[in-house]
Amino acid sequence: MFTPTEQLIHGVVRRVNQGPRAKRLSHGFLRIVGASWMRFCTGNLLRLANAEVLDRIDPDRGVLVASNHRSFSDMYLLSSVLLPRCRWIERMYFPVRSEFFYDRLRGLAVNTLVAGMAMYPPIYRQPARRALNRDAVAFLVDELRRRGTIVGMHPEGRRNTGSDPYTLLPAQPGLGEIVQRARPIVLTAFINGVPANWLTGLRANFSRRAEPPVTITITFGEPLALDEFRDAPSGPRTSLAIAQAIRADIERLGALDREWRTRAGTPLGIG
Repeated sequence: MFTPTEQLIHGVVRRVNQGPRAKRLSHGFLRIVGASWMRFCTGNLLRLANAEVLDRIDPDRGVLVASNHRSFSDMYLLSSVLLPRCRWIERMYFPVRSEFFYDRLRGLAVNTLVAGMAMYPPIYRQPARRALNRDAVAFLVDELRRRGTIVGMHPEGRRNTGSDPYTLLPAQPGLGEIVQRARPIVLTAFINGVPANWLTGLRANFSRRAEPPVTITITFGEPLALDEFRDAPSGPRTSLAIAQAIRADIERLGALDREWRTRAGTPLGIG
């Protein structure tokens, strides 16, 4: 089912993420190197809204952070904000499509150097491999029952490349199933303004001009109770409804971002 290269990559990343000592080391790398590098590259461009909510969280279980998905850097940005403020974080996981990250050595290099191999577990889109996604769901559910875990996911399931940053793709039930089974604390975020061309962003970040032409915003929501689903029957319908409720809250945060950008005269975002 897997090529030799895929077997190698899967084996290495799985051992790192499922071995307690190796995971502590990789998480330390993400905290010290990966997140610091992202803050260095975006610090002059980044505007946070309602980030104080992070300071008030003292979870007794895992936290699932759900955001819109406009760029490949969304979860890197979130980790660069979460890690300095939330010292209780002991491990982070960002499920990612298997293509590139799990079938090419370049993908392994990116996962290692930027994320400390936290882009795990892989999610398969190929019909012959989709059954393996059940193992990914079970792993995330188990981890989210533990204090100190952060899992970052997108209700949309895939990156939204449309021209309007405020129009999200339809929600997918996978996130909802994980939330219903694990019952984590759910935190939402809306991200906007990440440059399509990172060289443009880097030039703006390190420019001496008072107002760089790029503004990256992250708007955080309050933790979602989702009480209406507490006693709902398990199944695809409930999973989808939970994912849709989370997506709706992200859209609400997007409206706040649009309002701020309109008032400030800042471009509405990267299409």
